[in-house]
Amino acid sequence: MKLKLVLICAILTVSLLSIANAQTTDVDWARGTDFSQIHTFTWATGAYPINDPDVNLGFAVAVQEELERKNVRYVDPQQKFDVFVTYNARVSPDPKDSSRNIITVQVRIFDSRNNSVIWRAGGFTTLVKERAENRKNVRELLASIFQKYPPS
Repeated sequence: MKLKLVLICAILTVSLLSIANAQTTDVDWARGTDFSQIHTFTWATGAYPINDPDVNLGFAVAVQEELERKNVRYVDPQQKFDVFVTYNARVSPDPKDSSRNIITVQVRIFDSRNNSVIWRAGGFTTLVKERAENRKNVRELLASIFQKYPPS
């Protein structure tokens, strides 16, 4: 009986921890886009750029690594590129628990021929007190977002 109670408590604890750090993502894209033709990208400034240079660099590196995993490589803006990419991040109070903050991330991919958005994805995750844990959670969020690229 005691072992059963300990096991139930352990399962509930793990479930609550996974809910506390839950990540929510949303993806949309321009139907009819041939994503197999996208091989190169460059950066463009997002609508709400990240002002902290260290955080900005961390996001750029993380997004670039995710795109490279999808065989889309960065090129200098003076070179020919297929798409350009923006990202934004915003910290706000958690609507479900005002004692916590969430970080909302959005990535957009634009067709370089006509400047139209062909893929956009976003999501959010809960922030905690430890910076290293937040970096890990945001990396996981970006990985989750890019699992849905290219769309199928």
